[in-house]
Amino acid sequence: MSDASTHLPAPEADEPRAGWFELFFDLVFVVTVSVLAHGLHGDPGPGDFAEFLLLFFPAWWAWANLTVTVNLFGSGRPRVQAMLLAAMPALGLMAAASPEGLHERAWAYALGAAWVRLVLFLIWWGHARATDNPLPLWRPVLYCLVPATLWAVSAALPSTARFVLWGVAIVLEVVLLAVRTGLGTGPYDRLSVELLVERIGLFVVIVLGESVFTVVVALEEHFVPAAGLTALLAFVVVAELAMIFFTWGTENAAQGLTRAQSGHATRAMRDTVMYLPFVLVSGITVIAAALGTAVDEPDHVLPAGARWALCGGVLAFYTANAAISMRYGDGVRRVLAWYLPCLVLTGGLLLPASVLLPAWAAVACAAALVFLLAKLSRHHIRARRGDGSRGDGS
Repeated sequence: MSDASTHLPAPEADEPRAGWFELFFDLVFVVTVSVLAHGLHGDPGPGDFAEFLLLFFPAWWAWANLTVTVNLFGSGRPRVQAMLLAAMPALGLMAAASPEGLHERAWAYALGAAWVRLVLFLIWWGHARATDNPLPLWRPVLYCLVPATLWAVSAALPSTARFVLWGVAIVLEVVLLAVRTGLGTGPYDRLSVELLVERIGLFVVIVLGESVFTVVVALEEHFVPAAGLTALLAFVVVAELAMIFFTWGTENAAQGLTRAQSGHATRAMRDTVMYLPFVLVSGITVIAAALGTAVDEPDHVLPAGARWALCGGVLAFYTANAAISMRYGDGVRRVLAWYLPCLVLTGGLLLPASVLLPAWAAVACAAALVFLLAKLSRHHIRARRGDGSRGDGS
């Protein structure tokens, strides 16, 4: 969300962690991720990948803004809870419209996006009007109400004009987030790092859960020994990614965000909360689609689209982690120590395997790759713990 004044409400002492209401709110993204990922199964082409990213980003952006808003104002407040309940049908509408989100149902997707932004506007406008030293009123207007209007108007326009307005709305929000005119670091200083890391972690759990669901459903539809072996290897891939993220990634995020907050490194906080997790979860989602395709036809070579999904998803996952590590202050040489092997192994092992070998063997290579990278990650974390020299991440 855009910056707020320094007079934000104090964090709620009785709600230091994500409560049931936030968990209930996040359930809608189970549907969103599942629907969007469905279009990547089989042999997706460049247009399918582009459509996935174009439709997933507005949904992710809405979730990230709502998450930051709840972090600042607290989900236990009745008004905030009412607004979040009002936003959930909008996100559901975006998910339901996604299969034809750039075509026949684009109008519905646009109305859902407008609906979410209107809810955000009402929350922030109410805060701006209620404080003694209020948030400048033009910020919630420009960040929420104007984009909501653009999304709503686009629903009634032909496709070309509609997508132009979508682009203008998204660019306006992204650019305004980078502008802190006269506001200092107020909202970033007030964020609860522990709750923020937990909420992002829960979102990753949703995406990983979709990966497991995809593999199990594919096995149920093709219940043969080769598919079972492929499903087992696919589970190893997902489990290793989960271990990397939750064993080391969340700890690194908590430490990095705390350092960035204490050093007023607002750009590092913005990048690692709003932008880079989108790349990470997109990578997991496309990996899941490729794994499902492999289980469907384990004895055949993966189709070209599934190969790009598998290799590109692995690269996206580790590229996001590398970028996040650097934003938190890890030096370039330290990051390259594990990121360069990722590039070499993906291009030199996984890609040729996916071209030449049957799908089950390609997934076995993916499992071996993430296992080796997990070992490198463990070594990287231990080395970092033994060396206190860090950057400021600003």
